[in-house]
Amino acid sequence: MSAMRFLKQLVFCISLLGMFTFPDFVRAQDETELNMNVNSTLELHEAWAEGFKNLFPEALHTTHFLLADYQWIGCLTLIFFGFLADLSVRNLLTVLVRWIRRDQKESDTPDDQKRERKVWKPVGLLTQAVVWYWGAFCLGLPLSLLLIVTVALKFFTVVASVWTAFRFIDWIATVITRKAAGTETKFDDLLIPLVRKALKAFSICIGLVLFADVFQLDVTALIGGLGIGGAALAFASQDTLSNLFGSLTVLADRPFEIGDWIVSDGVEGTVENVGMRSTRVRTFYNSVIVLPNSRLTTAVVDNMGKREFRRFTTKLGVQYDTTPEQLEAFCEAIREIIRRHPYTRKDYFQVYVNDLGASSIDILLYMFFECTDWPTELRERHRLLTDIMRVAQRLGVQFAFPTQTLHLFQEENNIDYATFRFDRPHDHGLDAASAVTGHLVKEDFPPVTVITDGKRLGAAEADG
Repeated sequence: MSAMRFLKQLVFCISLLGMFTFPDFVRAQDETELNMNVNSTLELHEAWAEGFKNLFPEALHTTHFLLADYQWIGCLTLIFFGFLADLSVRNLLTVLVRWIRRDQKESDTPDDQKRERKVWKPVGLLTQAVVWYWGAFCLGLPLSLLLIVTVALKFFTVVASVWTAFRFIDWIATVITRKAAGTETKFDDLLIPLVRKALKAFSICIGLVLFADVFQLDVTALIGGLGIGGAALAFASQDTLSNLFGSLTVLADRPFEIGDWIVSDGVEGTVENVGMRSTRVRTFYNSVIVLPNSRLTTAVVDNMGKREFRRFTTKLGVQYDTTPEQLEAFCEAIREIIRRHPYTRKDYFQVYVNDLGASSIDILLYMFFECTDWPTELRERHRLLTDIMRVAQRLGVQFAFPTQTLHLFQEENNIDYATFRFDRPHDHGLDAASAVTGHLVKEDFPPVTVITDGKRLGAAEADG
């Protein structure tokens, strides 16, 4: 529900209340009470009323339709001056604001001018009500009629004042939001809507107090009567109050900002709005989830948007016919790509042959992207993987996929088994490793037990 629609409904409810309370209020006043209500004001304006009456000839002092002719003329004149004051104030404020912002070209857009006209409209109505209110005392109206007119104008003034406050709050919030859009922090984007709603709620409370004053309602007795149902009201509004304090906690603690990607209680998405009662999260399915703020104060919130680095890990499977030299060159080429990449973390990454899979030699790629949003991560991940594919093509490395090899006949084995010493496999393995690595040193190992033909031989027997 928009603020304007809510204000209209509030005015309608107040009007209904006034319709039922105002007749009783008028009937409850006798002549003495009426004099007490307006006597102090009449003393200030009696001279004005007498001077206004003397401006007209005696022929216009004749009464027709409850008022004298000069009073009817005064009413029409007062209405005219009220509309004139309304128009003058609007134009004056428009010219004044444009003169103040004459050096700001971005403020002269049609949307800004339209928004300013919306602000000046209730200001003009407020000025019009004030002119009519004070002018009514100069007409010399009967006390009963003067009471009705002044109460109606007070009510109109209260409505115009609340409306003016709403327009000014929206206007100032729009200006501040525009300035906040140019800052790096998103805290102000979270603070502005909450402050705007709080100021509007405060304006409504002030309007209700002024309304009670217009109809001379006993506010003290009304507040005292609320004490009877205060416990029930507090119990009924327990969730509302907890959500309100939850919003203040979120505002003060700032676990997330608008636009952050969060995970909380199984809800994952981007924060769109933080209100007085709830927080709206846009999920990756484009749906909107409303989280009560009271839950956010007790739940664990994983703010994915605050990550400085975004981890990326995968396995690169290459064919088994890839030579060890190709594997070494391929891994080093991937490391160099990471070092040269503009969006990668340079101080920590891992690229190593990690596993011998069923159909591929698996190379572990473990690294981090230095970016703050998901689209950038996807774009740079695409660049990294395509660069790896280009390097693999240049080095002659083929990526593997699940395959099966079917042996139709036993191939001849070119291995000379005479050179193998099956009685000393441990030594033979060390010799083979030394031939590959070139820097291993043969150490003294404990004697091994070799099982041959079902008999267990000791080390001495194996040598013999």
